[in-house]
Amino acid sequence: MNVTCHNCNTKFKIPDQMIPIDKISIFKCPKCKEKIEVPAVKQQKKASSHQRQPFHLSFDEKLSALICIGSPDLKNNTVSAVKHMGLNIEVVTNFKAALKKLEYHLYHLVIMDDIFDQNKGTAGILDRMNTMDMSLRRRICLVWLSNKFKTNDNLTSLHFSVNAILNPSDISHLEQFLSRTLLEHKHFYTIYNDSMKMAGKG
Repeated sequence: MNVTCHNCNTKFKIPDQMIPIDKISIFKCPKCKEKIEVPAVKQQKKASSHQRQPFHLSFDEKLSALICIGSPDLKNNTVSAVKHMGLNIEVVTNFKAALKKLEYHLYHLVIMDDIFDQNKGTAGILDRMNTMDMSLRRRICLVWLSNKFKTNDNLTSLHFSVNAILNPSDISHLEQFLSRTLLEHKHFYTIYNDSMKMAGKG
């Protein structure tokens, strides 16, 4: 959704997946910090997004992914999809290994599930992401494969500070889902960074 700040007239785009369905939300302008009221994404528009063709990834650099998944079947499906997308992959089996990887490497995509490292790993990754320096966190797209929530549960995504949620029942659409999520993440922060530069904070 294209948004214009009524205070400073800065224009920027907010991905529809970040806007709750049928609920008005409030965002701060990245330039002047004025509150902006954004109307809800209509249910019809949200439903039609599933019918779009998958995005083709187009990045200036080779992307890397960290896979933190406890379910063997889910892990195999995810690794296969991410490899097919052309990303470099590293797979870890416990939170300690994931934390070490995150300390010394930048991953553009991090994917976790509910039972990673017997559930403790999932909480650990969420905590690490929430305490990470924001300049680094903004470069990471965090996807949660969770049976607890519906695919594209935007309110839960905002609450846990993850970029997107996919219910494993929709795993057959994983590649399209990840492609779209990565591109929307890239576009959002490209606009965000440009706005910060315009405000003299880039």
